[in-house]
Amino acid sequence: MKHKRLTALVLAAALVLAGCGGTKSSSGSAAASQSTGSSQNAPALATQKERITEQFTLEKTIRQYEWDSAQKLTIHVPQLVCDSPDAAYLNDELAARYAAEYRDYESYPQAEVSQDEWCSQTYIDWDAYWYGDCVSLVVSSYYGGTDPIYSQGWCFDFATGKLVFVTEMLQRMGLDPDEAQLAVYRAAIQTFDRNMVQQEYYDSLRESGMLSGMRADTLRDNGLENLTVLLENENTVTLVGGYHTTAGSGWRPLKVELPLTPAAPAKTPVLTDTYGSVSVLLDGDTRTVTIKRTPETIAWAEDYDIRLDGDVTLPIRNAYHNYVDVCIGELGASFHPVVYLLTEDGFVEYVDVLRCLLYGQSLFCADPIYIANNGIALALRDAEVSLLCADGTETELAPLTAEWNSPQTVDSTGSFSLGEGEDWCWLDLNSGGGCQLATHNNRYFYQGAVTYLGATPDGTALGFSLIRDTENGPEWVAFSAALKLDYRIDCLILTPLSGQNPLTNETVPLVLTHSYG
Repeated sequence: MKHKRLTALVLAAALVLAGCGGTKSSSGSAAASQSTGSSQNAPALATQKERITEQFTLEKTIRQYEWDSAQKLTIHVPQLVCDSPDAAYLNDELAARYAAEYRDYESYPQAEVSQDEWCSQTYIDWDAYWYGDCVSLVVSSYYGGTDPIYSQGWCFDFATGKLVFVTEMLQRMGLDPDEAQLAVYRAAIQTFDRNMVQQEYYDSLRESGMLSGMRADTLRDNGLENLTVLLENENTVTLVGGYHTTAGSGWRPLKVELPLTPAAPAKTPVLTDTYGSVSVLLDGDTRTVTIKRTPETIAWAEDYDIRLDGDVTLPIRNAYHNYVDVCIGELGASFHPVVYLLTEDGFVEYVDVLRCLLYGQSLFCADPIYIANNGIALALRDAEVSLLCADGTETELAPLTAEWNSPQTVDSTGSFSLGEGEDWCWLDLNSGGGCQLATHNNRYFYQGAVTYLGATPDGTALGFSLIRDTENGPEWVAFSAALKLDYRIDCLILTPLSGQNPLTNETVPLVLTHSYG
């Protein structure tokens, strides 16, 4: 149970931290003595200190060869003092990951390096954050350069001798894991978008699919089980995740602080708008679009083969920002409603209602239009929406929406297969958005196109529009799915989202094997 995370720890810092019924203990190199919390007595602290020791320690400045520059090694690798199988597994994991590479350096002679001489540094150290008998053991590593320190954490319960999922750890603290997850997603996506807005934006980043991939990876890598749990004071728990960037290693740490005691719900403005047959409601966590059955939406059946049985209300997926204004307008000549959302940071997100309905009747909040920033309000101009900017100018959003809707390179491309015998299926995606799909050992063959809809925790959401020839003429199917290549197992993880998916009528992820040849 490995939880990857990054945290900007300060080297050789001694922090006095008290958890809710717990404390933080540190290795000898990070603090001269173990800190104590107000709710911890001396026997409890002594027990905690005895439960985690170091299995490998190395503090040495070495020079591998005479002509090499010096390298400073500060290595402290912990171990759990417990004889359970889970503890043995974790101790072996820590040894293999952090100690094995450096054991040979114990015999190297110490290099003579003056205190003011610069030399490269390798730093590995650990911290322990306690909650009763449970500990969040965090190992931090730094290998030089400008990237932040990398950290990984594991939660362990000494009372049971078992590794503990982050979800269970939060539940023990009285937190709702779903609410905690949403808070982390929102903080990560908001930080990601702010970082992108501050940079010089390149169209190639969007057109190549890098933007969508980075946004989806930011969500995926901030799943609860990928986070570090810290108890930094009595009233809060801190979850450490991060966000993807184009700089350095491509990852930056992010701390999200959650109160341990219930807080009064934040008062957010209720935002609504109506245009023709479409209305939108933003009220706290409720973010929905209602489409009424009227002559203009009934006409979609003939124009787009979109049939609504009656009035429908659909949630908006991927709307993670805090919004200050909302406005609905049109895109194109026919009734093509688009919901525009203005974030508190002044840039625009949008929900292309008609486009989303074409791919399985699931509404996705598209990636922000970063170049339309510094906005303070939205305004309807005839049938289209404009962004009112802080400098007094207006930006028409319809042309930018059409640009953002234009094809971008689809990630997760290649040929993939699933099942065997009569159940054998295959899927082929090319980077230009072409798609072929066959099921039941090639008895049913579909072909068409895919388009990017938005980023989800399960991967990039793609809309599929496919046609199959039948005895009764062409049969059209539309659906959406989240796709993510897992390079570790060379497979495509496909999570059905909505619509008529020929591969499955289930909602559980499918694992398709990458095919070559």
